[in-house]
Amino acid sequence: MILSDIQFALGNLVAAHDSELARRATRLTTLCRLFLECYGDGPISLMRAPARMGLLGEHIDYVSYLPTASLTFASHERDALMLYRRSNEPVVHCVSSSANYEPEMFSILGADIPEFEGDVETEWLGFLSALGTPKPNWKNYLMSSVAFARGQFGRQILSGFDLALDSNIPPGGGASSSSALVVLGGAAIRNVNEILWTPEELAKQSAMAEWFIGTRGGSMDHITICLAQAASAVIINYATVQTVLVTLPDEPFEWMTFFTKPADKGREIMIEYNERAAVSRLLIPAIIEGWKSTAPERNTTWLHSLDLLAEGNSEAFGAVRNELMALPETISIETISTSYADTFAALKRSFPALLQEKSRWPLKIRVRALHHLGEVRRVTQAIQTLQSLQNRNDEAAKLSAMQTIGKLLDESHSSLRDLYEVSVPEVEELRKIIHQDSHVLGARVMGGGFGGNVLALTTRQHSQDLINRVQEHYYAPRARDGVREGSVIVSTPGRGLDHVDLDELWRDGIVQINSLGSNAGSQSTNLRVLIDVSSRSFDREDIWPVIVAAGKGTRASETGLTVPKPVAKIGAQPAIVHVLLNIQEGLGKTRPPVIIVSPDTEEIIRETLYGADVLFVTQPNPLGTADAVFSAYNLMRDFTGSTLVVWGTQPVIRPKTFARAAKLARVFELYDMVLPTTFVEYPYAPIQRNEVGAIEAAIETHLETAPPSEFGETNIGLFILKNQTMFHDLAELRSRYWNESTGRYNRSRGELGFPNELISTLAQRKSGVFASPFADPREAQGIKRLEDLSHCERFISELEQEETTRETAQWQRQ
Repeated sequence: MILSDIQFALGNLVAAHDSELARRATRLTTLCRLFLECYGDGPISLMRAPARMGLLGEHIDYVSYLPTASLTFASHERDALMLYRRSNEPVVHCVSSSANYEPEMFSILGADIPEFEGDVETEWLGFLSALGTPKPNWKNYLMSSVAFARGQFGRQILSGFDLALDSNIPPGGGASSSSALVVLGGAAIRNVNEILWTPEELAKQSAMAEWFIGTRGGSMDHITICLAQAASAVIINYATVQTVLVTLPDEPFEWMTFFTKPADKGREIMIEYNERAAVSRLLIPAIIEGWKSTAPERNTTWLHSLDLLAEGNSEAFGAVRNELMALPETISIETISTSYADTFAALKRSFPALLQEKSRWPLKIRVRALHHLGEVRRVTQAIQTLQSLQNRNDEAAKLSAMQTIGKLLDESHSSLRDLYEVSVPEVEELRKIIHQDSHVLGARVMGGGFGGNVLALTTRQHSQDLINRVQEHYYAPRARDGVREGSVIVSTPGRGLDHVDLDELWRDGIVQINSLGSNAGSQSTNLRVLIDVSSRSFDREDIWPVIVAAGKGTRASETGLTVPKPVAKIGAQPAIVHVLLNIQEGLGKTRPPVIIVSPDTEEIIRETLYGADVLFVTQPNPLGTADAVFSAYNLMRDFTGSTLVVWGTQPVIRPKTFARAAKLARVFELYDMVLPTTFVEYPYAPIQRNEVGAIEAAIETHLETAPPSEFGETNIGLFILKNQTMFHDLAELRSRYWNESTGRYNRSRGELGFPNELISTLAQRKSGVFASPFADPREAQGIKRLEDLSHCERFISELEQEETTRETAQWQRQ
């Protein structure tokens, strides 16, 4: 992707009636402008990392002595976008769209980290211990990824990168804005140095990389960010290091987060986090390990109970809880140093700042363990509840299940507040206000705590009432507007880390223009830009052109045309030669075009195309254009690609229109038929759309004696269809309407028309017809009368001259 091309295409998006499209376009426009100003034009990559929404399983992703799991999803609405490009020097330049973060740079060689040779975690912690905790700065999250990658991949890391970031994940909000940046940095440093990676590997390595900033958290955030999928929650099993997706009910429920204040990432709160991590990772496991010698019977019971727990035995929770009650209420530094020497050494290596804070000791043990176990139980119950809904469409069961999830959210909050002590007064006040709404099913503090977001589960019908309540009773007294400042977030389960497919944006932009009705005709230039900028390309070998040149041409002869319309000369060449050459110029060398002729036209068309690489098929009787196309069935029935159908009387259709139509078919490849259209006065075959812009039908006013429209959308005589679908449906139409006794179709004039009959059939399917008015109105000019020859000649000349003028202007700008 070339940055200036993206920027130009964004300027051609029409999003007046689509707020989501407008929001996406605005963010990308800002990001492109920022990157262009800082680093200049050229090839670019764009990645997205979503916010992590934690449902249940908070603060247990770093627990090692229990089989733990978390239930999370990635937000579709909130994410961090990163434009980046490989640098020619070993430096990372970083700039953010947020005024809160100054532009930064650092050398990828700055941290003198040796290449990992043995136990990665041990060697990484040893390096971090020697390095010390860096001063707070947003670039540290990128430095963490780069430093870890250098330890992991050594001399393979040679190049840095330039990046521009735009994030709408509230920092310090418990939605993992920092982990998103770590993951993005990790992906970028690997990509620019051409190092292959998997999402699973990146998640695991990013979790350790983030320890660089001083915390010693777990991997829940990074796994969610890397592995989430749309419409699903992620079950993260830390005991087996596996993830499983489970469908998360959508309608009529709504997940919302309300932001209180940023969770302080300074020294005091970092030590709070690390205190809990140290207790969970080192101290509780050490005490339990000591039971082998100090309480062998308890140890035996403990191990047996753990086995049952790992097998999913719900009765084991009670037994495990009984054993955890034997843990000491607190533990002192003196006890650790004298009774657990190895653990004390590990504590010095991994949590040096915590050891220095003597005022924090002794550390609480038992209540932390009870939170861990309770959260494991809640996650287990939630998973069982959601899995019971799979493949069911029972609304009552769905409501009951989500009520259960809401109750578990409330229990989780109580545990986080009372046993883990990570809530604060602002969170408690906000949660109380939220729960005053009777339609709220549950709410809890989300993320690390000490501020941040409160997650609430409600219904879509009542979500606005909840927002109004929180605004009135929480934000307004603080002189804040929660919605305007972005503190209120509605999140639906979305995809995890990925390179952004801008084709989705261009596709949405095209659909949005299509929905404008007759006003879409004024946006044809915008449509052409969006099609051109798409990265999708067509395979010319996968396209088989069919040029229909049959029919008697009775009406044309009545106007004085003495030759079949396809061989009537436009300038120095017959019309069908124009069509053939324009296909070849626009698409390249495709399969040999199939020319459909009639007994009346076959001889002269064969003479006209003598020496051309084409195939001829004869339509025996003049029974309509659909019947003519069906004549090629025996020749083309085994072809699995796309058929391009065009009339041999449409010489004005430009090569670029053929190319754009083929590309549009790739952009909207789920559709069975794709065609360019245009808006003209008194359309011969008007397209009919419904209120959302989808194709419903097409009529041919002359043949179907329908009243003509003064202005409307029409095809230009060019269609791209999936070959197998086209012939299947044509065969169905032939079988449905063929009258054996008359030897004609039970349709108007006894003929089967194309494309109208087929459009009406395909439009009944979701994957039916996609049409877009990107063609120039002059391209719809065909040959029906003698006077049309001069019109075609004039329009071809005008379009060629305009194209030359545009190319000259573009060359001068460059």
